[in-house]
Amino acid sequence: MRLAIAIGVTAMISSFLSPSIGFTEASLATYLGFLAALVVILVSFEVPAILEHRRVTGELGRLRVLPWALVVAALFVLVSRLSALQPGYLWGVVLGVVFIRTDTSADEGREQAAGALWTLIVSVLAWLALGWVRTSAGTDATFFNIAAQTALAAIVVSGLEAVAFGLMPFRFMPGVAIYRWNRLIWAALFGASLFGFFHILIGPTSGYLSTLSAPAWLPALGVFAAFGAFTVLYWAWFRFRPSPAVETPTGD
Repeated sequence: MRLAIAIGVTAMISSFLSPSIGFTEASLATYLGFLAALVVILVSFEVPAILEHRRVTGELGRLRVLPWALVVAALFVLVSRLSALQPGYLWGVVLGVVFIRTDTSADEGREQAAGALWTLIVSVLAWLALGWVRTSAGTDATFFNIAAQTALAAIVVSGLEAVAFGLMPFRFMPGVAIYRWNRLIWAALFGASLFGFFHILIGPTSGYLSTLSAPAWLPALGVFAAFGAFTVLYWAWFRFRPSPAVETPTGD
């Protein structure tokens, strides 16, 4: 029940990326599109890792809601709306997997690689499908077309972003497990995700920047840089801060 509520709330938060959100049929279609996209991305990213872990350890694991992720998702939407960014920043990682039984670093690398690979495949297929839907639908703003285009676009954005950023070989990212297990596979997955990220999402002729006017590029890149700086500082705080002193009990 908590998982369903978390996904539903995240989809509602994401819907506010649309400046025309309101109590309309189109807004409902937008919400359902984000809802479908979140389910698809979470399944493609988490389920392969869960199945691989179960194959090795026999444990299925369980999904856990990440409350802080809802705050981050809302913050992204707020920044996007205040900066008038269209399209805005989307955050869709609101669940994590908890395992009781631990496995080797190689097994963990295979688990993370499986999730990254399937997410990449799903994202590329959604990108191809999005082009077909846009061509077929034209300018028709029907309920189905709005929901389908929203779902496919959100899958492309959140999927490519999740893999491109998640595979960075930092200790707090899942990519470090793949890097330690097999650097060749890590390089292939990370390279493919970066190519998709820059070609599909960032490319000035084919990506989102192609929809922005020249004056709008600066705030878009500025928000991106600010988020990157915040991420690095957040990591550095926990990485380099002194460990709290532990008092050693003394005998009488």
